[in-house]
Amino acid sequence: MKKIPSKDKVSKAIKDILSTHLKLESQEDLARHAVKLLKKEDKNYTLSPIRVKRIALDIPEIEVKAKTKKTVKLQDIKNCPVCESDIRPLTVKNLLNKNIAIGYRCTSCSYQSDLEAFMPMRYIFILKSH
Repeated sequence: MKKIPSKDKVSKAIKDILSTHLKLESQEDLARHAVKLLKKEDKNYTLSPIRVKRIALDIPEIEVKAKTKKTVKLQDIKNCPVCESDIRPLTVKNLLNKNIAIGYRCTSCSYQSDLEAFMPMRYIFILKSH
């Protein structure tokens, strides 16, 4: 029977993995390494890449970067595509003193984009140096 490891166990596994790898290029890679490590404790543990990403976002020692794809169509986004927190438009004033959106910035994580590039294709997980 499949078992779901606690958030603390997953968090510790992520820290242990990134202390040896320093950087992983996708949430799938991080999840694969985490499952391998956690299965040493219990072979029934299972873990999704999305859960690994969400837990990694809560770890202060881990930096999560998103590589984005370009889109031609201007889209209005409400939530961060990385951590699902609120996202705010980045604005500047034009010569007529009107605010113009030039991009988006997350209120929680380091995600930001211009108006064209904002859909994540790949996440990069990096252990911050102390």
